[in-house]
Amino acid sequence: MSTVIDIVLPVFGLLLAGWLMARVRLLSPDGVRGLTTFVFYVAIPALLFRNLAQGQTPGLADLAIVAAYFVPCFAIMALGGLLLGRLLGLKPTERVVFGMGGAFSNNVQLGIPLVLAGYGERGLVLLMLIISVHSIVMIGVPTAIMEVVRGKGDRARTVLRTTVLALVRNPIIVALVAGLAWGLAGWPLPTLVDRFAGMLGQAAVPCSLFAMGAALAGYRLAGAMRDAVLTAGVKLLLHPVLVWLMASQVLGLPPLQVAVATTAAALPIGVNVFILAQTYGTYTARASSAIVLSTAASIVTLGLLVTYFRATLGP
Repeated sequence: MSTVIDIVLPVFGLLLAGWLMARVRLLSPDGVRGLTTFVFYVAIPALLFRNLAQGQTPGLADLAIVAAYFVPCFAIMALGGLLLGRLLGLKPTERVVFGMGGAFSNNVQLGIPLVLAGYGERGLVLLMLIISVHSIVMIGVPTAIMEVVRGKGDRARTVLRTTVLALVRNPIIVALVAGLAWGLAGWPLPTLVDRFAGMLGQAAVPCSLFAMGAALAGYRLAGAMRDAVLTAGVKLLLHPVLVWLMASQVLGLPPLQVAVATTAAALPIGVNVFILAQTYGTYTARASSAIVLSTAASIVTLGLLVTYFRATLGP
């Protein structure tokens, strides 16, 4: 219970504060965009770069967490598109969004603060491995599938190429690569850079959560609630169960890797699912509802999960 009070509730409290500020219009849509831009382009990259540059780098043994996390992601996207989507009577394009929604976690804005608070800097390093692969896999693949489903298979390669180019310019990926290179080189971080990045990094957690909450104020419960509830249920229950089985029972990973991978899988649906739905004009209302529902319900599921793993990991 103390874990929920000390770690999970403060995280979601900041999110709620941002949501309230946006709902009562003390924070305008332009203000939300500005805060989100600061978090994405400045604060989080500074946090990630500083941690890695100071020697908090993953080892080869840590790479197994990538397989533990993403093999279930592919399974869920296939399950959503080929089985559950068909049973629900969804159109092919809707099945793509449904499958993506069941496997796409909010690893950056919510995952980084929660993992850092729950498992410390070592846990954050493991989450960085997942984040470094997450965008190209969980955005590039569904987008390419969507193009094929819509009968534009020739564009699938173009979409993947565009996605890769976007990743090269992604500030979070750039910070991860730069920090990893610096840390592996063994160079000391200059005091000025360390303090500057440290100050920005301290702003990353509260600003990220606040911005996420403010952004959620723009989402509404609408569309077929049955589909939205099922999408949220797959994300919060099936995804972490499959990742836990893969990490602990199949691969036999160390306890901290199991904890981080499972917690990342239990995070609510990320907003990129709505962006994909909006881009292709399909499943938009249900995607919006699923994001809201999964975020609200994750207060309970993440609280239980982090409490359990912290108890198993010990002090």
